[in-house]
Amino acid sequence: MKKLVFLRHAKSSWDYHVDDSDRPLSLKGISDINRISLKNINFFKKFQIFLTSPANRAFHTATILTRNVFNTYKNLRVIEELYSFNYKNVIDYVYELDNKYSNVVLVGHNPAFSIAAEHLSEIPPPELKTSDWIMLEFKQNNWSKINLGSYTYESKKS
Repeated sequence: MKKLVFLRHAKSSWDYHVDDSDRPLSLKGISDINRISLKNINFFKKFQIFLTSPANRAFHTATILTRNVFNTYKNLRVIEELYSFNYKNVIDYVYELDNKYSNVVLVGHNPAFSIAAEHLSEIPPPELKTSDWIMLEFKQNNWSKINLGSYTYESKKS
C-alpha cells in the first residue's frame, strides 16, 4: 500500500516585487502551517519523506512542517519537478517515486496539486486551498502502478 499527501503551500505574500519562485509566506501563512503541522503531528510522523518545490513559499511551508513534526530536516528534499503548475508533470513525478518509500508528502502548488489529486482519486476531492492537504491511499505497492485511490482531506478551517 502507498500513501501520498499533496500539501498546498501556505498563504504567500504579494507585498514584494519578486519573481514568482521567490515569493515568501505571509504572516498568516506561517501561522496557518504552524498550527496545522502541530495539530496533525501524529499524522505526519507516519511519513518517510517530504518532497518540496524549490519555490520559497513551498520550501518554507515544508521546513516549518518538518521542523514541527521531527525537529529536523533530514527527511526533506527539494525537487525541481514539483515547481510545476501542470498536473501531468506532478503525476509523472509520482509514478517515478522510489518504491522504498511507502508514505510520501509532496509540498507544492495549484492548480497542479488539486488536479493531480482529482485524477488519482476514486471520487473527485475538494480543491486545495493554501495550507490544505489531501492524502490518497493506493492498494498498489509500486508507484508506477498506482491506480485510483481513496482520500482523506484536511482543510486549515477544520
